[in-house]
Amino acid sequence: MKKIGIIGGGISGLTLGCVLKGSGKECVIFERSSALSEHGAGISLTPNACKILDEIDILDAVRAESCSPLDIAWRDDQGNVIKKVNINEFGEVITSNRKVLINKLYEKFINLGGEIKFNHELLDIIKEKELVFKNQENISVDYIAGCDGIKSLIRTNKIKKDKITFSGYTAWRGIGSSDSKRINIYLGKNSHIVCYPVNEKLETSFIAIKKSKIKNNESWREEGSHEDLLEDFSSYGSFIKSLFQSSKKVYKWGLFDRKSLNSFSNGNITLLGDSAHPMMPFLGQGGAMALEDAFVFGNLVNKFDDFNFIRNNYEKLRVGRTNAIKRSSRYQGYVNHLGNPILKSLRNFMLKNTDIAMRRTKNIYNYEPMKIINNL
Repeated sequence: MKKIGIIGGGISGLTLGCVLKGSGKECVIFERSSALSEHGAGISLTPNACKILDEIDILDAVRAESCSPLDIAWRDDQGNVIKKVNINEFGEVITSNRKVLINKLYEKFINLGGEIKFNHELLDIIKEKELVFKNQENISVDYIAGCDGIKSLIRTNKIKKDKITFSGYTAWRGIGSSDSKRINIYLGKNSHIVCYPVNEKLETSFIAIKKSKIKNNESWREEGSHEDLLEDFSSYGSFIKSLFQSSKKVYKWGLFDRKSLNSFSNGNITLLGDSAHPMMPFLGQGGAMALEDAFVFGNLVNKFDDFNFIRNNYEKLRVGRTNAIKRSSRYQGYVNHLGNPILKSLRNFMLKNTDIAMRRTKNIYNYEPMKIINNL
């Protein structure tokens, strides 16, 4: 039986491990950190993501520690409603804390007999088989799944030597408290804010993004100050200011990107998640695409023996879809941050009087990967 080395213990790496171990495949996850990340951040699990969690049998466990919002409301920066839609019109949407998702994936992987090696930071790959780690341990595998994020060493050294570039956006995040059980999207001048409860206690996650010429660090673990946050979004109303102030800590970072790839593989190495296609968060699909990648790749491995066939079909199923959503995410940032009053009015009119939001997400949310794989 061939052994697959999974580099990175994030969403894509853990999901891939669950899919492979669920069918008895041999794999091991190598994680550079000493433990799973304890940094809390909100994550919205749209219908396409929920389908994957259901397939690997952790949807109920995630749902139990998360929130099922009532609706989604688009608002101006003062909180006036532009459009409100019942969440059921989109399908099941769960809003949660990223820690909950990671922990449930980890528990599932371990319960399936999975192995994760912490403190294993990858330094090099020799002849596409031997993994060289910073702790001076060398381990040989038959196939390598690169799930090592936007700064992916595997991508840079083995797929394409492209650079990480600043997107022109700065983001803030935190988890405070509110009395709202809905997803709220506030649209301001050159900025927007998304907030939603991550559990039934209505602990509320927010991400606040604005255009910026200042290149902040990529790390989303650097603390910022409440004063700077309130100054950056001073035009927003009382609900937002109260939410900001209720967050014990706030974090500020720059949004970075890499160019779209025409191929996610080279030899016996394949990229998944942010290492393959980092994307702006404006459609909330970064985590969902990582789940889809891992589910598709894992099920191809489970069903077929020929890795050339697996790799080629993974790319047919994933490259076009993820690159299209990556482009749409960047375009949505432009739409969210309009500064021209006429264009803002037109955007709000279209949002209020048409089903444009539903149409833009239909093809994203209706994805059925297992049906596609079974037809190969």
